[in-house]
Amino acid sequence: MDTNEDSFGDIEVEVLDAAGVQEAIDRALARAGCSWEELQEQAKAGRFTNEVARRVWFAVSSFAEPSQA
Repeated sequence: MDTNEDSFGDIEVEVLDAAGVQEAIDRALARAGCSWEELQEQAKAGRFTNEVARRVWFAVSSFAEPSQA
């Protein structure tokens, strides 16, 4: 491989605006099968209803609280 060649040149990056981030959070919550409030309670208790919920918590917990749309 040529040292000047961009080994990541074929990776596409999509930058999300606030609406896009909210949509991603909403989809993740739907996959986990719970609301934001339920996920927060599971995290506080340290017991998640399933592995997807646990992973969603770690993925979205650093974001601001999702809108109540």
